[in-house]
Amino acid sequence: MLLEWDDKYSVKNYLIDEQHKKLFELANMADNMIGKQTDPAEIKKILAALFEYMRTHFHDEEVYMENIQYPSLELHKEKHKQIVTEMTTLVRNMKYDFKQQLVVIMEQWLLRHILQEDMGYAKYLEETNRKRMQKSATDVKSNEEHNTLLQKSVMETKKNVEIKKGKMHMYTCLCGKTYNISPDIHAKIQAGDGVKCPECTTFIKFVADIEV
Repeated sequence: MLLEWDDKYSVKNYLIDEQHKKLFELANMADNMIGKQTDPAEIKKILAALFEYMRTHFHDEEVYMENIQYPSLELHKEKHKQIVTEMTTLVRNMKYDFKQQLVVIMEQWLLRHILQEDMGYAKYLEETNRKRMQKSATDVKSNEEHNTLLQKSVMETKKNVEIKKGKMHMYTCLCGKTYNISPDIHAKIQAGDGVKCPECTTFIKFVADIEV
């Protein structure tokens, strides 16, 4: 057995993984020919299957990389072209040791390209998803902070009798509601802690200073 499929080789895409599994199978079929009396027609059959899968796999893989906006897509395409050229040349120059040449093809492609270069877009997708999750968590935390600030502002607005005399800050939003914001919360908003209206969900905007 040349190499067995393992989940650590997964690129987290079902279609691509299934194609890679098939390529592992073809590689091992080629490896099993070593030391055995093999009909040249059988070798040609394996080669035909290999090249057919090469075209299908490279096309599907490039579409997938484009969909996930892989930044090294063009470089990867060039490597695909290089592999096709190298393998085509190798097959055309086969004269004596057909079986060994076939194993070289499978090893060069499978081990070097799939297990090394293809993992590049798998790692890119993993990193992209990680950043999205972090951003989502940050947005949730930010929204919670906004809601806390706004709730405090609204409570202070409703309890005017409890607000000390002095300057307040009027804010409004797209739905027309107004909020009297205390100086400490006003300072936080001006520093970048935006607050959203719970009704229209737009950020409240400063209008004017008022005396209470």
